[in-house]
Amino acid sequence: MERHNDTPSDTTLGHLSEDISFVTRILRTKILEANESFFAKHNVLGGEVAVLNLIDLNPGLTQKELAHMVVLRKSALTKLVNELEQAGVIERRKEGSDKRLNALYLTDEGQTRLANIKPDIAKLQEELLGPLSPGERAMLFELLWRVIQPQEK
Repeated sequence: MERHNDTPSDTTLGHLSEDISFVTRILRTKILEANESFFAKHNVLGGEVAVLNLIDLNPGLTQKELAHMVVLRKSALTKLVNELEQAGVIERRKEGSDKRLNALYLTDEGQTRLANIKPDIAKLQEELLGPLSPGERAMLFELLWRVIQPQEK
């Protein structure tokens, strides 16, 4: 599979058509372009959608757990959490015996914000994954997760 619709007719991608770094860079660019109107419409911060969804799915998640899940440096996540807390969409609570740990929860405003953006997230997903059948989508994600989290041998 050397030629693709996005390449001029007199060019070939050659071995790059199967180079994970090259292909994912193109995919990432396509995703960023598709995200532009979504981010502008909802005035979301980078990482906000993932963070709100993960806290919604895992109420009481710690910042350390969240940082691991979203693959962000601790300092970057702390900045984002501070901004989201100041915006009133999440709250930190000290829970359990270790008072250094912050459990994160969506506020009512955060739940409303997430509910308001979810339909556009679904539209964006459909736009990006539109060329694939439901079975192909499932296979794509299964394969991506196998690359991301290889089984221990």
